[in-house]
Amino acid sequence: MKSEKFKYKSSTLHSSLYTFHFNLPCFILVGGRSSRFGSEKDDKALLFYRQQYDKCRQIFKNVYFVAKYKKFKNYPFFIEKSKIYAPLPALEEIVKKHKKIFILSVDTPNITPQSIIKLLHKKAVASDNPLIGYYDYTMLAKIRKNLKGKMRIFDINSNKIKIKEKEVLNINTLNDLKKL
Repeated sequence: MKSEKFKYKSSTLHSSLYTFHFNLPCFILVGGRSSRFGSEKDDKALLFYRQQYDKCRQIFKNVYFVAKYKKFKNYPFFIEKSKIYAPLPALEEIVKKHKKIFILSVDTPNITPQSIIKLLHKKAVASDNPLIGYYDYTMLAKIRKNLKGKMRIFDINSNKIKIKEKEVLNINTLNDLKKL
């Protein structure tokens, strides 16, 4: 994978952050209804969006949030057109437009930049959470087939690698929040 520039930032001895600025864009999904989190009004995206955006800006030249409307001021958005609240229709729209992408959900705040870079280099998705990872236009046929069927994302990118379970844990409920 070609990188446009390499910058190195060191914050502490224990957490070096490398800025690679990959050319393909990153899309952070923030469009869920959050109903399992308490209510439709308790948008869990508000808890993690800045953290996820800042993390991804260390790695990608272009980072966008994905939702049905612009939720946060002063941040770039990809507005999905589908009326369905599921990641698959948004994935199809994004891949059609951008050809090669990285997808991350806002509710997986524990994923590290190192794991994101590992997924990028392998053109893979996380085996325990295959929403997170690399997708491209060669996968459109599988995406469309799944849109007509079970609406599952698990078999779209067959290149899966293991990422620590804690890193790919979705924060869907208040109990999940306690696991952080």
